[in-house]
Amino acid sequence: MKTKHNKKRNTAFVYEALLREVTKSIVSRDTKRKNKAISILKEYFKQGTNLSKELGCYKALIKEDALDKYTAEKVIFLASRQHSDLDKKEIFNEQSRLIKQVNTDLGTSTFSNFVPNYKSYATVYQLFNKNTPLKTRVLLEQEILETLSGKNNEQNEDMKPVDTLVVKTFVNNFNDKYSNLLPEQRDLLNKYILSLGDNVADFQLFLVKELQRIKDGVTSSLLSEDIKDDEQMTANTRLVIEQIENFNVSRFNEKDLKKVLKLQNLVNEYKPDVDKD
Repeated sequence: MKTKHNKKRNTAFVYEALLREVTKSIVSRDTKRKNKAISILKEYFKQGTNLSKELGCYKALIKEDALDKYTAEKVIFLASRQHSDLDKKEIFNEQSRLIKQVNTDLGTSTFSNFVPNYKSYATVYQLFNKNTPLKTRVLLEQEILETLSGKNNEQNEDMKPVDTLVVKTFVNNFNDKYSNLLPEQRDLLNKYILSLGDNVADFQLFLVKELQRIKDGVTSSLLSEDIKDDEQMTANTRLVIEQIENFNVSRFNEKDLKKVLKLQNLVNEYKPDVDKD
C-alpha cells in the first residue's frame, strides 16, 4: 500500500508548477505575475537552499538517460542516500513558507497547473517517504530503474483518470484566462497542453496542418502591394517562410510554441480587414 501523495509537499512538482505559471504569464503578457513567480523560484530554489538540494535528488531519478542497469541502480542508491541526509524539518519549514507565499502572491490555482511527468514525480515522492513500506519501496525502485534505463518510454501509460481531470480543469481555466487570444491560438495552446500527456501524435498532426496554413498565409502576403513593393519587407517575409519550413514538429518545445503564436498573430495581421471578424 502506497503512502498518500501530497503534491504541495512534493518539491519537484511545486517547482514545475511554478515554471508553468511563468510560461502562462509570458504568453498572457502578465509581467507582474511573471515577476512574482520568478521571484518565488529564485528565493526558494537558489543554490544552497534545502529545497534546491531536494530538487536535485528528484531530478536525478526523473530523467531518462538510457543508463545501464548497474549505473541506474547506483544513481538510485546515491540519490536516496543524499535525500536521507537532508534536514527534513528544515525542508518542511521551507515548504510551508513556499506554499504560503504561492497562495498569497499567485493563488491556489498554481497547484492545479498541469505538470508533465506528474506520475514520475509522485513515484519519487513515495520512494523518499520514510513511511513507505519496504515492499512498495522495492517496486518503486524497479519503476524508476526502468525510467533511468530508458525502458519506460511509455511513461505516460500513465495518464490515469485523476491526471486527465487535471488536464481538463487546466484547459478550461486556460480558456477563461486567455479569452483575448485568437481562436487559432487558443486551439494551439489547448492541443499543446494535452500533448504533454498522451496525445503527442495528434498534436504533431495538428501542428503540421497549422504550420502549412500559416505558410500559405505568409506566402500569399508576398502578392500584396505593401510587401511586394518593399524590398526589405519581401526579404523579411521570405525569412519567415524559411523559418516555418525549418520547424521540427517531433521536437517541439515551449520556445517553438511562442514562435508559432507570434506567427499566428502575423498571419492575422496580413488578412484584409473584412476577413478578421
